[in-house]
Amino acid sequence: LGNASLLAQSCCSEMLAFSTSMSSLTVPPITLYTHTACPFAQRVAIALEATGLPFSKVEVNLYGRGGFDKSQLRRVESDGGLRPKGYIPVMAIGDEVIRESSTCVERVAALSATAPGAVSLEPEDPQLARELIRLCDTLPKAPQSAALDQLLRKADAVLAVRGEAGYLAGSAFSVADACLLPFLQRVDLPADAAALRGYLARAHAMPAFSRTVVDSWWWWW
Repeated sequence: LGNASLLAQSCCSEMLAFSTSMSSLTVPPITLYTHTACPFAQRVAIALEATGLPFSKVEVNLYGRGGFDKSQLRRVESDGGLRPKGYIPVMAIGDEVIRESSTCVERVAALSATAPGAVSLEPEDPQLARELIRLCDTLPKAPQSAALDQLLRKADAVLAVRGEAGYLAGSAFSVADACLLPFLQRVDLPADAAALRGYLARAHAMPAFSRTVVDSWWWWW
C-alpha cells in the first residue's frame, strides 16, 4: 500500500509538472511596456486583464532618464526586429515584439482564442468591431468633433439594441470594448445616450477595466 501511495504521488507530481510545462509552452511570457496615463496603452492592459492571461507590466519613463526609459524601450524594439521609435504601447510575447495599440489588442485576442483557460476576446460581430475601432483610431485630436459624435451615436445605437447586458460587438466583452473604453471614459457622453452611459457604468464595475483606470490620465495622445 505504501509503495502504491508513493507511486500515485509520483505520477501526480509528474502530471502536474507536465501540465505546467505544457501551459508555459502554450502561453509565452507576455510583457506590456506601458504608461498608466496613456489611453492607447490602456487598451492593451484592458485586453490582457479581460483574457485572464498572465502578463507583466513595465512602466516606461517617457520624460527623462532613470528607471526604464525610452532608450531601453527602443532597445526592446530593436531586439524584436522593429525600427526603434520609443513610443508606447509595446508588447513582447516571448520573442515576438509588436506595437500599435489596436494591433496589440488583436494579437491578444488571437492568443486568447487558443490559450487554455483564457477568456476569448474574439467579437461575435467582427465587421462591426473593425468599424468601431477604425472610427476610434481615426478620431481627430480634439475633445469635440463631428467624427467623435458619430462614434458615440453609433455606439449608443448598437448598445440600445443589445440591451442592458450587451457589449459593443456582441453579448460578450471583446476587442471592440477594449479599444473604445479608454476613450469613452475621457469624453463627455451625450445626455440622451442612455445606453452608452449605462454601458460605461457597467464597465467601471468590471475589474478588467477598473484596474486600468487611474486618477490622472492624458487626455488623448
